[in-house]
Amino acid sequence: MQILNAIVHEVKKEEDSTAVEVIFRQDENEIDSHAVDLSKQLTGLFKRTGLNSGGFTQPEEDEQQPQFVNLLNIYLNKLSFTDFVKFTQSATKEFQKQLFKAPAAKGGCLWFNHYIHNEEHFLSVVLLRKKAGLALSENLTLAQIEQIDLDKLHMASRINLSSWSDGSSNRYISFRIGKNAKDVTDYFAKFIGCEEFTRARIDTQNLVAVTKEYCQTNGFNDSDSENIKQFVFDRCTEWLANDEAILLENISTALDACFQPENKGTFLEISQNEPYSLNNEMSVEKASLRSLTRYNGKNKDLSISFSSDLLNVSVFYDTKNKSLRITDLPQSLLSQLPS
Repeated sequence: MQILNAIVHEVKKEEDSTAVEVIFRQDENEIDSHAVDLSKQLTGLFKRTGLNSGGFTQPEEDEQQPQFVNLLNIYLNKLSFTDFVKFTQSATKEFQKQLFKAPAAKGGCLWFNHYIHNEEHFLSVVLLRKKAGLALSENLTLAQIEQIDLDKLHMASRINLSSWSDGSSNRYISFRIGKNAKDVTDYFAKFIGCEEFTRARIDTQNLVAVTKEYCQTNGFNDSDSENIKQFVFDRCTEWLANDEAILLENISTALDACFQPENKGTFLEISQNEPYSLNNEMSVEKASLRSLTRYNGKNKDLSISFSSDLLNVSVFYDTKNKSLRITDLPQSLLSQLPS
């Protein structure tokens, strides 16, 4: 990652208040070890977080395009910002405007970061919040301090400026808008100007269903089907970790090469037809993707392995007692047990 520009502005607003105060930085933050470390930590949070994806709202006739897009058109020239400070200050004013319309929401610090990764330009906009922490003073006295909360992403967006500018993708924005009620969180999507998005969870659930239908269509046996599901899981996880786009055509090609079905291209055909109608480039949620894998574990006396599909269907896990209840035992096992 090569950081080109970075700056932070503070937007002060208490929850259930309409008063919104903005404190601007007048020059860019220095790209030092602290800025690099923060960027790396935020990138890690992006990778570990279920993200939504989409693009900028396409205005109807007589409608204006989002202010964020206007600002990019003004201040971004050939993937370089002509005045990053003015761009971010103007964007923060738009954030202030949207935050004012969401009384139940609260403010924080807006971190703007323009960087290059894998030869593509990205702009990340992250709402940082503070949390209480402990530190030791010079005389080893415990003191409470305020520090940036980097345990999770609260509100964040990452725009692939390269894809947006050259029109190579319709999903160039990945963002997180929190888990609170929509009237609390929607202001952030409106601030960025993102149109209706396809949720990563739904995309991933459809990807899992496509993978299973691919196995059935090609007549793979149970063993091969498990290997195929694990293969799709591993590939998607690898692409996520490397910040690479997940393309259905790449999954289809890789499956055909490794498992050599009689009819090539069926994975792509299934995924892009009804009822799934997935876009070639898709977003993925790790938690939902895990349903492609098996749960397994063993010790010297016991070995257990079952498909994740069976969890809460015929295999029930009691989190309090750390125990499993299995209701549909294999006939081969039943025949060995005493009657």
